[in-house]
Amino acid sequence: MGVASISNNEPLICKAETMRYRPFGKTGLLVSSLSFGCMRLSDDREYNTGLISQAIALGVNYFETTRYYLDGTCQHRTAPGLADKTPGIIISGKEGIGPDQTACRFRREIERQLDILGLSHFKFFQVGWFSWGMMQHLLKRGGVLDAIREAQDQGLIQHVGFTGHDTPENFIKCIETGLFDSITVPYNMINRAYEPTIRRAGELGVGVVAMCPVAGGVLSLESDRLREALKMDLPTTEMALRFVLSNPNVSTACSGMNRTEQLQQNVKTVKEFEPGSCDFGAMCEGLDRLRVTLGDRFCTGCRYCMPCAQGVDIPRHMDIYRNWKCFGLGAWAADAVKGVPEEKSASKCNECGVCEGKCPNTLEIRKMLRELVSLGNPKRAGKSKK
Repeated sequence: MGVASISNNEPLICKAETMRYRPFGKTGLLVSSLSFGCMRLSDDREYNTGLISQAIALGVNYFETTRYYLDGTCQHRTAPGLADKTPGIIISGKEGIGPDQTACRFRREIERQLDILGLSHFKFFQVGWFSWGMMQHLLKRGGVLDAIREAQDQGLIQHVGFTGHDTPENFIKCIETGLFDSITVPYNMINRAYEPTIRRAGELGVGVVAMCPVAGGVLSLESDRLREALKMDLPTTEMALRFVLSNPNVSTACSGMNRTEQLQQNVKTVKEFEPGSCDFGAMCEGLDRLRVTLGDRFCTGCRYCMPCAQGVDIPRHMDIYRNWKCFGLGAWAADAVKGVPEEKSASKCNECGVCEGKCPNTLEIRKMLRELVSLGNPKRAGKSKK
């Protein structure tokens, strides 16, 4: 067992026999290649406690939390597993920001989350659900940045990061301000939108937490197309983690785990994965070739098609369609279609065609929705042909 030095605090524990570690930007911290997202914990307190304890024992040293996940119970579910184990562990909290947020309220939330988790301080605290448009609320006098700096001066926070879903270009502007030590963004084989942001973060020495490395479970299902594209004969979940960690600018892959089997498999994957053993460029080229199979006409998530007069969640269906056709995730897509609430289902489409008139990519949305209805309910599709 080794340690990673950290100024003015206890050393971080690094268990080299079970885990690999990476520099966390310019913070001086080493973070486990696999980190633990606590938003998917179950409501079984005893099981959660054992799972988090096992993660720490296996060398996971970063846990991402906020009070707001799991209907306000995330940190309550997390805390028992951290009890008496917090020295040497990075636990991050998170609070949102808006026009009405004040330094006083933000400070109270930091203290509240510390109290729930039983901590004396956060090594990282995130400005949550952030965007470039919120920068004015961060910087205003008596605003969030004032609370953060005061909390840092008083030892309640060491480092500050942010997370959100703004455009890659806007997030580049955010990290170029020099205000943040880390950024947390979704990143995986089927969602590489933030690759330019991650690259810029690496250039600036900003730590990168890649959330959703298995795309919220999408990549837990097998895909021969992905195996062929990446030239790997491995389970899709393992390929997914290897892809994320092959990006040299990613500090840690943050996976939302709620089962011992997930944890053990993920730890095994990151431990056995030798950094540099995979050609990241070649992997990206393989994924790009898959995307080319859709041609230039694919959904870009602009949402110009919305709202739909019938209530159909068109962007959600287009996302399912893309993953089905591009990555060969047919079984997942069929389940995903069935999981759409009835009032937002593609079956509600009356084929008025208004969405197609607004689509800048000239997609045949009506045809694609029909295909999805057939995929999710083949018996119904069969009857409709008669």
